[in-house]
Amino acid sequence: MQSLGPSGSYGRPGGAHEASLARGAAHSPSRRLPVPVGSRSVVSRGPKTIALGRARRSRFRSKWALLCAAFAGSAIIYGAIVGGQMERIFNASVTGAKHATVAVGFGVKRVTVEGQKNATDSAITAALAAGPETLMLAFDTDAAKERLEAVPWIRHAQVMRLLPSSLQVVIEEREPFAVWQTKGKTFVVDDEGAVLAPALPQAFPHLPLVVGEGASKHAAALYDILGPYEDLKRRMLAALRVGGRRWTLKLRTGTEIMLPDGNIAMALQSLTKLEEERGVFERDLAAIDLRLLDRVTLRMHETAVAPVDADAPSGVPTSATGATPTPNGRT
Repeated sequence: MQSLGPSGSYGRPGGAHEASLARGAAHSPSRRLPVPVGSRSVVSRGPKTIALGRARRSRFRSKWALLCAAFAGSAIIYGAIVGGQMERIFNASVTGAKHATVAVGFGVKRVTVEGQKNATDSAITAALAAGPETLMLAFDTDAAKERLEAVPWIRHAQVMRLLPSSLQVVIEEREPFAVWQTKGKTFVVDDEGAVLAPALPQAFPHLPLVVGEGASKHAAALYDILGPYEDLKRRMLAALRVGGRRWTLKLRTGTEIMLPDGNIAMALQSLTKLEEERGVFERDLAAIDLRLLDRVTLRMHETAVAPVDADAPSGVPTSATGATPTPNGRT
């Protein structure tokens, strides 16, 4: 016969140990079980959801969505092109980018000009065509150079960008050479005959006055020849271009000196000789005619046709041929 153990368990594995624990708990009511230190959290994970048989359908749907989006975008672009809105859209985007770039400091804020004498600020500003809203990075300096050189006073110009916001302009101005009077109007011209600006002769008293059609383009050549004759230039009031081929010099006394078509230098030598020998500049003469080949004609105010002195001064070449006359005036 199997005897019972003290625990009253019938040979069940672990029964004796469990009985001992039960007895210890019963006989030691003050004993407590150990309490875990720290905090513990319980994580609850729900069951995973697995979609079976839907992978191919999702891929197809995403491709269909992309295709619809592409079709809609193409339709919008086509409509913009047909409706003439594409250029407006492009310009709007470019303008927006430009304003953004200017806003961060790349607009024209300062312009310096070197070499300016007579050209006005307004003419330079208008030709430069740059302002606070002008994008420095897109500013065409070559086009600005051409516009500046179209200003009458400006012969050459150079435009440089100094990032982020400055333009430097260097100009070479045309030098005023003479005051040209034609058809009742007067202009300042340079040595090439280019018209620089309208002007009154009184505003440029130091400049010679040339009168007549074509006078502006031939004035420089005339005054090159007149260079050594300072006394004559001081007495001159104006140089008149006659027939587009020759000059008449008008003196302040009213005397007119009629020069030939060619050999002006020789004619002036004859005139100088006359002045030294007979003081023609101080005489009350209406005209001194140097156009003839072998004689100089002096005309008084009272008689406009009768010659006073028919022979050229001895030893002086004639104005047209350069030949030296004999004492009786014949070559």
